[in-house]
Amino acid sequence: MIKNTVFLLCFCFTYFAYSQVGIGTDTPTPGYELDVDGAALIQNHLKLENLESVNTENSNLNLLLRKSNSNPPGEVAKLDVKSISVAPVNIIDYRFHNLRRDNVNNVDLQYDASKYIVGIANFKYEGQPIVKGQSGSNYTRLGYFVSRTFIQNGTWHLEIRNRKRNNYNNNSIEYSVSVIVFDRKYFKELPPIVVNLYGLSVGAANAPIGI
Repeated sequence: MIKNTVFLLCFCFTYFAYSQVGIGTDTPTPGYELDVDGAALIQNHLKLENLESVNTENSNLNLLLRKSNSNPPGEVAKLDVKSISVAPVNIIDYRFHNLRRDNVNNVDLQYDASKYIVGIANFKYEGQPIVKGQSGSNYTRLGYFVSRTFIQNGTWHLEIRNRKRNNYNNNSIEYSVSVIVFDRKYFKELPPIVVNLYGLSVGAANAPIGI
């Protein structure tokens, strides 16, 4: 009975002594199973379980990032949230009124194309309807409407208009749109996908490469 008790005490002591791991330090911080002092490198992937949750009231936070452009790839770096000027995703609402023939031909949004990716959502057209125009002896047309962002001279621009029809009642329409700005440090712009439907109204498109 005495031998069993001694063995049990030795086993407990051994588990306590090796329950903490220190990398770059001989004295891991008490209360933490892993204490890394110095640079860290994640070659493939890292699986973490049972992480402590953090509430929104805690503002003293930093993000750990895996750098793909380090040599070798996988260096872990700290991102100080307070030092960045914009969030990874930003949404800005725009409203355009008092337009010339109700067209937004080219508006410079002044977002640096080398730093940001800009898209649009929640587009709303308010005002008089588009009037059909005669384009032949047998039919009328509405033209075609375009709402898009594009890059010009290094910045993102906006176009919202009917390219084939103009509403001749000036200042009668307003455009509302949400501009979504993505920081290129966190997102990448995928190449456009062109799909030929061969005159059909149904078809299939390839999934983007690289997702």
